[in-house]
Amino acid sequence: MSACWRLRLKALSVTLSLCFTLGASAAEFAYITNQGEHTVSVVDLRQLQVIKTIPVGQSPVAVAIHPQQKKVYVSNVDGRSISVIDITRQQVVQTLALPIAPVGLAVNQAGNRLYVADWYHHSLLVVEPVHGQVLASIEVGQAPGGLQLSRDGQTLYVANRDSNDVSVVDTRANKELRRIKVGEHPFGLGLSPDGKQLYVVNVYSNSVSVIATHDQRVVATLSVGRHPYCVTTDPQGQRLFVTNTGEDSVSVIDLASQRPLAKIRVPGTPEGIAFDRQQQQLVVTSWMDNVVAVIDGQRLDSPRQVKVGAQPRAFGGFVFEASE
Repeated sequence: MSACWRLRLKALSVTLSLCFTLGASAAEFAYITNQGEHTVSVVDLRQLQVIKTIPVGQSPVAVAIHPQQKKVYVSNVDGRSISVIDITRQQVVQTLALPIAPVGLAVNQAGNRLYVADWYHHSLLVVEPVHGQVLASIEVGQAPGGLQLSRDGQTLYVANRDSNDVSVVDTRANKELRRIKVGEHPFGLGLSPDGKQLYVVNVYSNSVSVIATHDQRVVATLSVGRHPYCVTTDPQGQRLFVTNTGEDSVSVIDLASQRPLAKIRVPGTPEGIAFDRQQQQLVVTSWMDNVVAVIDGQRLDSPRQVKVGAQPRAFGGFVFEASE
């Protein structure tokens, strides 16, 4: 065999190896919004490394993912826009200009409606994501931040930071039905795996309000650390995890007994949090230290760190898990 053919075969082997590696790792990504540098870090959750840094609009904050369409929506609060990332290509394929400064995001199961929290005008926008047309503006409470759709997509919950309540919105009628009083400065929201409980993080009250979704009332208040921010559960709905920005920790709560199990030390000012079901690990962003901490979901110790961009937030559902 000639030296030329040997070189060609070697190059082909390297190319195929890279393709198979990318294909295997493409099943799990975390999309980390770096507010301080206007980018999104794409973290491979198996290899625990950044595989790409994607420029987006100014001051990206929240993330909403539609896994079937393989689209990531990113709210750019100072850019007054939403960046749309194609997961297959790992690049921005569209930018939706908005008349507002968007914060929280949610996308419905059909992928034909985006819900956008309007931080300064106390409203919720309903946006058609293909052309960016605003279909409706719904009045909610003051300074809306976190958004959470119900399992059937017919109800949207909105955390209103400055009015200390949660709006309950009918997504079929595009109408606010009621407001539920919670603790002081609610921000992050999470839903139990069975959809029966909504968890509301109260930043100034150092607590989480538990709302029963069948009758929209607060049934418990759970104490956590100082200045909590975001919340998630494990896939079984047995444990609750809450980031505490004021003490660099994650509170772990047993949901059956509603008692604290542990506090995990993490890098400075933890904000966004999600549970990676395939690898059974917690993913936590650190605003101050510019890293993502990855914590074993069973042992709950010794976080590994992945360096990302400046001032990462990853507010919302930032983990993409594709079926193998």
